[in-house]
Amino acid sequence: MAQPTGNTFIDSILYGDTRWGPSTLSYNFNNSYDTWTIAAKTAFRAALESWSDVADITFQETLLTGSADLVEYYIDDTTMYYTSGSDGVLGLHEIPAGTGFNGQLQGWYNWETFGWPIDYGYDAASLQPGGLAMSTFIHELGHALGLAHPHDNDGLSELMPGVSNASDLGRYGLNQGVYTVMTYNDGWSRQDPWWSGYNDRGYNSGPGALDIAAIQYLYGAETSNNGGGTTYELGTKMGWSAIWDTGGSDRILYSGNRDAVINLNAATLDEGKNAGGFLSYVKGANSYGGFTIAGDFTDALADSNGETGVIIENATGGNGDDLITGNRVDNVLKGKGGDDKISGRAGADRIDGGGGQDNLLGGTGNDKVLGGGGADLLRGDKGGDKLGGGNGADELYGASGGDVLIGGKGNDVLRGGGGSDRFVFRSGYDADEIVDFRRGADTLALDDRLWGGGLTAQEVIDTYGQDKGSYTVLNFGGGDVLTIRGISNPDNLVDDISII
Repeated sequence: MAQPTGNTFIDSILYGDTRWGPSTLSYNFNNSYDTWTIAAKTAFRAALESWSDVADITFQETLLTGSADLVEYYIDDTTMYYTSGSDGVLGLHEIPAGTGFNGQLQGWYNWETFGWPIDYGYDAASLQPGGLAMSTFIHELGHALGLAHPHDNDGLSELMPGVSNASDLGRYGLNQGVYTVMTYNDGWSRQDPWWSGYNDRGYNSGPGALDIAAIQYLYGAETSNNGGGTTYELGTKMGWSAIWDTGGSDRILYSGNRDAVINLNAATLDEGKNAGGFLSYVKGANSYGGFTIAGDFTDALADSNGETGVIIENATGGNGDDLITGNRVDNVLKGKGGDDKISGRAGADRIDGGGGQDNLLGGTGNDKVLGGGGADLLRGDKGGDKLGGGNGADELYGASGGDVLIGGKGNDVLRGGGGSDRFVFRSGYDADEIVDFRRGADTLALDDRLWGGGLTAQEVIDTYGQDKGSYTVLNFGGGDVLTIRGISNPDNLVDDISII
């Protein structure tokens, strides 16, 4: 079989090197059978745009059937049966013949089958992004441009690894709509839209990451789409698509009250479960759709800090218990309400847990991690990090690197880890505990408002220091008490105190 790229996942949705020669294609809405509705035309144009948004190909509408590259028919179920030889077929499209094709292709769309709005009374939202009809348009146009099913080869394409039939998800479960619109397994298997009772959500609203890689191999990448700062908003009634974004500072946002998963890593396009991307979605019953982030198969985009593929810099969760994962660039990650788990990975990240009991990890790089309200766990990992507990009884762990640890209000536990760390204690911080203070390496920064100012470090120790045997206590009154483990004599702290 043809292996045009050498990547088995991408080759499985390519009819070899079959493609158009021209980069501008004309299309015609033909009413010889049934008349295209305004809503159907609008959806079809949006489906065309979903391809031109990612590939270097454009479409122009024409009223002239004879000169059109793509002639599209709107037909009923009986006509589709005589056209395709099968009952209930949603759509059908001819494919280009060979490399550099420059002829005419025809497509047929069955408005009378399940999910379409006419006669059967189904919601016209099927023609909206994420609906079954819209997904059908995108799928059939994929064929028109040279893309194949991952489950059959027609003598021209590879089978997707591990796929034995149309319903087989294959190796790593990549034969489904979240990764390629060319599959017969719509949407995501955990949100299967076909049996949901809905026809307006959970299907594809755009190509998947594997589709984008394949179509860009054929026609080149579109390099100006979404070039500024763009916000991609998650919801519960949407379709699946892969984000193709060419620049700017961008964000994935969820504003609701459910638990959200946001992952800023792009599809690897390599062997493994993440070849088709990492999912961002909203959890819960009757929640459908979400995003993956496209890889950069043709190297059309600039890399940053080792991050390849489309780069989305920022993520903001909602009021639920969110799981947010950053990438290798400098991310701004916000949890807002709920008990969130946020990981920055590489890069100099800013992480803000917001309300709730959050679990925050800066990752490699010089990160700023803020707990906000609630009893939070903050970890810096590698790099010189700044950890701020905020309100609540927090646990801060700097790990390796020279870190700054600020407990904030509430009874906090601070661990610096390796490196020369700076522990900050101010008036109103309540009762904090430093677990691993190291003389001569770490610094204890004390706010002079704790005693009203005017004292030296030695005078602070003499006035407020208490020797507890294996540890030292600085009791400033008013509930502000700092315990330093491993320091048996308060005088041993004098040279490591910085008054601020």
